[in-house]
Amino acid sequence: MFVVHKWRKHRRLITPVFNANLLDQFFPVFNEKNRILIENLKKELGKTQPFELSDYIRKTNLDIICQTAMGYNLDSQSNNESEFAEALRMSSELDCFRFLRPWFYPDIIFSIYKKLMGLQIIYKKLHKLPNQVIREMKESRAQRKMKNNKNAINTNGGDKKPLKVFLDTLLDLNEAGANFSDDDIRDEVVTMMIGGSETSTITVCFCLLMLAIHPIIQDKVNDEIFEVLGDGDQTITIEDTVKLVYLEQCIRETLRLYPIAPLLLRLLQDDVKIYSDNHTLPKGTICVISPICTHHIPELYPNPWSYNPDNFDAENVNKRHKYSFIAFSGGPRGCLGSKYAMLSMKVLVSTFLRNYSVHTNIKLSDVKLKVDILMRSANGYPITIQQRDRRPTYIKKIRILE
Repeated sequence: MFVVHKWRKHRRLITPVFNANLLDQFFPVFNEKNRILIENLKKELGKTQPFELSDYIRKTNLDIICQTAMGYNLDSQSNNESEFAEALRMSSELDCFRFLRPWFYPDIIFSIYKKLMGLQIIYKKLHKLPNQVIREMKESRAQRKMKNNKNAINTNGGDKKPLKVFLDTLLDLNEAGANFSDDDIRDEVVTMMIGGSETSTITVCFCLLMLAIHPIIQDKVNDEIFEVLGDGDQTITIEDTVKLVYLEQCIRETLRLYPIAPLLLRLLQDDVKIYSDNHTLPKGTICVISPICTHHIPELYPNPWSYNPDNFDAENVNKRHKYSFIAFSGGPRGCLGSKYAMLSMKVLVSTFLRNYSVHTNIKLSDVKLKVDILMRSANGYPITIQQRDRRPTYIKKIRILE
């Protein structure tokens, strides 16, 4: 809220980073990182004691966002936590610390605090890898450009096209006159990784926990996955995700029940009239909007504290105001990465459920919330898993009758 002018400039320039063609070519990354997740989860099969789901999902999402944002294979699922992953975690904790203490909002105050407490080392470690990747990518692009100038003729056209990651697009924009500094580019990439990895992790964990609590809904999701993907192990495409309609309803219902952002802040650029009580909010007012309050209005969502994916079938969505669901924020400052996040989560959840069924002993009423800069489960996401019988529910029922 203190840098509206900078946000306007950067948002306009960064919007092309999330175009559909760019997202489509990320699917090999989504599929490969989820394959590793499925392999790692095998150690939990057959156990009667619940395990903490977020430990696995967090590493998967971090690997995905690192590869798609920077083109760097962090491989945290296979290795011990890297210096970068640890710095990312600690910087997120610092962001939470700052968010809950308004006197640290001004950058100059927080900079003095970081210096006095010796916290710059965290950001130094956080920036080390992105700075290195940016430097190497700029050098590689310069060498490639020189090579192309010397060899204007394309030899055979058979070379595999490299993955074009978010960082590539930012560098393209810079060459086209966007005038980002290297620090600007680094900060945008780090923001994508901090914002993208943890929010998707919490949502996926909540979604799988909800499906474990509601096995009938889980069966319905599994039936849809079977209908779209069959019982083989073929990789998931962007076209497949479009057909996973009920799964998306489950993810959206999860975000309605447990929106990741507890608060949204807006600095009014004009006077805003509130027609319900004939008040006017003057220009310059900082407004606080609560997604969890909006998402639990009974007039919008009957039985608002229950889990009902039918809240997001087409008929019900069309009945409601477009801002009745603001898990991805809304308006000019809506989440730019919402489509990327939804595609990534649909691939992860569908891959998980193709291989494992999820189970838990807890009830919906047992879920307690912890709120800081994000909203998450206070008691984690305890589940057990079993090898999935991929046959749809109606085939299983026929077998039982036989």
